[in-house]
Amino acid sequence: MSENEPMDDNNIIEAPLEDMESANDSDEYKGSVAWGIGQILLWHLAQIPIAYMTIFISLALISVSQLAYVVPAIIIARRKGHENTVKGIVIAASLTALLNIACTGYFFYSFKLG
Repeated sequence: MSENEPMDDNNIIEAPLEDMESANDSDEYKGSVAWGIGQILLWHLAQIPIAYMTIFISLALISVSQLAYVVPAIIIARRKGHENTVKGIVIAASLTALLNIACTGYFFYSFKLG
């Protein structure tokens, strides 16, 4: 199309719109971050019955005990190609570990002062 031709509906190029639609289709199969976080939160609920059996040691060491279900969940999600779900799993597991370390540190610090 030259610069002097008038614009009408026949001269409009729709390639960018097609590219956007194909990009949305490919993102759909990568899972979602929220689903990964939700999976880990549901697995954390499974820690409650286990805590009774281990005299609450598993809750005190949830940073370590969560590895039993986080690592397989990451492997399964990665094999299925759900990269966004893997990101959600890693985010939830990291936040759990940081919160557990902070609370355990505060407990031992206050125990030492008391």
